[in-house]
Amino acid sequence: MTNDIQKTNDTKKTHPTKKANMAKATDRPHHSSFKDPVLANPDVLILGAGASGLFCALTAARRGRKVVLVDASDTTGRKLRASGGGRCNCTNLDATPGHYLSANPRFTAKALQRFTSGNFLDVLASLGLTASEEDQGRMFCDQGATVLADALEAACRKAGARFLLDRHVTGIAANVIPSEATGQGGFRVETDGGPLVAPRVVLALGSPAWPALGGTDAVARLAGSLGLAHVPSRPALTPFTFNGPILCLCRELTGLGVTARVTCLGKAYTDGLLFTHQGLSGPVALQISSHWRRGEALTIDLAPGADLRQVLRDPTRGKALARTLVASVLPRRLAEALLKGLPPEVIAASEKRSAELSKAHIEALAEAVHAWRVLPSGTAGMARAEAASGGLDTAQFSPKTFECRALPGLYAIGEALDVAGELGGYNLHWAWASGFVAGQVL
Repeated sequence: MTNDIQKTNDTKKTHPTKKANMAKATDRPHHSSFKDPVLANPDVLILGAGASGLFCALTAARRGRKVVLVDASDTTGRKLRASGGGRCNCTNLDATPGHYLSANPRFTAKALQRFTSGNFLDVLASLGLTASEEDQGRMFCDQGATVLADALEAACRKAGARFLLDRHVTGIAANVIPSEATGQGGFRVETDGGPLVAPRVVLALGSPAWPALGGTDAVARLAGSLGLAHVPSRPALTPFTFNGPILCLCRELTGLGVTARVTCLGKAYTDGLLFTHQGLSGPVALQISSHWRRGEALTIDLAPGADLRQVLRDPTRGKALARTLVASVLPRRLAEALLKGLPPEVIAASEKRSAELSKAHIEALAEAVHAWRVLPSGTAGMARAEAASGGLDTAQFSPKTFECRALPGLYAIGEALDVAGELGGYNLHWAWASGFVAGQVL
């Protein structure tokens, strides 16, 4: 690619001492001074070069639109590159509305119908990449997250999209282009490198989750300046923290993992649970964290594949000590730590043979394993959240096009909207689906 911005980005990487001078040469105060015709007169500005922004840009650019992506980072797709620990859980074979949290759960339906996991796998194949299925329909890119991000960026550039990286968006104003010239009001986007103007703008700036990888509250700030309603953001898919005895237990068991079923506020998930020095993590903890509210307890079945009541009542095991049978359905370290935290009379009962246990003691031991109740002190918050619930109120946008009803020409996709997926490739699939649908109509 030979445009000025590409030259600047390439030069930055090999000659960092020239960064300031080169930035002056390309990051000019107004779009009209760009030599590149796409940069000078774009059809659409996409604010954010993450997963949804890249996919939207690719879709629109392949339709012949002059697309410019603006991002505060010097690297595209930072969260995408880190997704799945670098392995990239890129989609899920069951990407349906029931796996998304939103004030309007049905908002996702049309986009998910139009762009399925199969459609994304076809796109992946067109990029020369493949994916493999793991448990629960989770599809992982075989080549990894970085390769996928690089492939999407390269495809965007090949399709003619341009990138303005290291550009922080500071404001946006609507109705700045005469309607008789464009049929729309147009938008002026303020950046730290000067203003940009286009008839269409896509908000793909993500959420405040994962600030170390660029998560900010930019969407909320821009929503305020445009008069749009914004649902307050909350961390989703984030670990739990604890105080007191439960924290001590978690620290004692740090690194130990089990399959568990966790229930809270009527929602339940079964998956891996990990004990950490701060509390509880692992897929099942992250899943339920999206529904948890402060002051609510978690009910945890630490052995969902077993029935301790039946084991303790089994006459063939009547001579075994109760604590031994507890350790038969749990890792021994966990069984011992759990028993230590029980009331003294139940601890004493665990030292008896199972045939000697009363019904009350059997029930108490079974509840400790299958209905362990813990009260989190909080979560690790946005700092470690893989996603965030909340965002732009979806009632303001068309589910068919993602265009703002009150501000024609303004679109929002991905995490910018009040849509958060469950763990398992759902958030990335929402990025692809929403980006595709918007890119088809830009």
